[in-house]
Amino acid sequence: MNYILNGIGNLKSGVLFGTAAYIIIIFFLYILKVRKSISWKCVVEAIFCIYVITLLKTTGIFTLNFSLNGIFNYNLIPFIGSSIIPVLLNFILFVPYGFLLPFVFSSCKWNWRKVVIIGGITSLVIELLQMFGGRYAEIDDFLINTFGAFFGYIIYTCAHELKKNRKKAVAYFLSLCVAFIIAFMGIYVVGDNERQLPDGLDAVEGNLAEINVYSGGEERKVEVDSEVYNCFTSQVSNCGGHMLEPRSIDESEIWNDSDSFIEIIYFSPQTIVFENSVDFSISNADRILYNADRNLLYWGNSYYQNCVDYTELTGELQEHRNEILEGYERLRILIIECFS
Repeated sequence: MNYILNGIGNLKSGVLFGTAAYIIIIFFLYILKVRKSISWKCVVEAIFCIYVITLLKTTGIFTLNFSLNGIFNYNLIPFIGSSIIPVLLNFILFVPYGFLLPFVFSSCKWNWRKVVIIGGITSLVIELLQMFGGRYAEIDDFLINTFGAFFGYIIYTCAHELKKNRKKAVAYFLSLCVAFIIAFMGIYVVGDNERQLPDGLDAVEGNLAEINVYSGGEERKVEVDSEVYNCFTSQVSNCGGHMLEPRSIDESEIWNDSDSFIEIIYFSPQTIVFENSVDFSISNADRILYNADRNLLYWGNSYYQNCVDYTELTGELQEHRNEILEGYERLRILIIECFS
């Protein structure tokens, strides 16, 4: 679910900034007299710009914190321990690349080798940027992204071939689909696909009574399938590298009208454990409260008794502090949007 919600958010940004980028590009092309008329190709070019921005947003290129410390953050062993869902999503992410390239740059003579080379180079550059930008570079991503671009080009070829030889185009596409299924079945067998038990707040979702958000002294109820709740569960569960040292608090110091909060109430006290943190868990809590302005998590039974600070990080994550807190800012914005 979080993959889908993040993808939707990235697509929204892609539409906004991709459209703006294309308008600027086409404006200069007309000034320089490279482009003299408007045609259907402009629509495809705009879609390509939107796709490129979405791709860069999804791969985190805009938020990387570059450092030579990340030079060893890579894995060159393919598909060992890989989960099929991220692999499939990486594949889908690059399919439009191979499909749109021949449309946008139609003056070039395209074949599958050129698309594979360009798709591979693009994926390699992204992985290298991620390696030096504080993220993990995977040979899996490089291979699957390149295969996705190749698959996209085959779809383009089949669509183009339909006008000439429909049977050949359909047979070609079906053969590729069979190869695709066999390849992903092999990845599934090799990868780590044991059934994952629910973690963190997801594991106790069945006992959820209500979800409230607060901002500016106002209160609203939200649903369990809302974007703000899913963003919150993801943020709280992503606690690896945080120095989560619980301390006792007085509930009277928590509330104020200037900050934004999200509150989860359960029917009965819950014990919540987190896969990313072996030293932190929440016990005997029938309510959880998060201050999205100060990144403080509160919990207790009948009233709030305990607190941890999500801004305290281990030494390994200190250099990524600003990037992490910028990611947390999204929850505060989503809470505020509930009142707009």
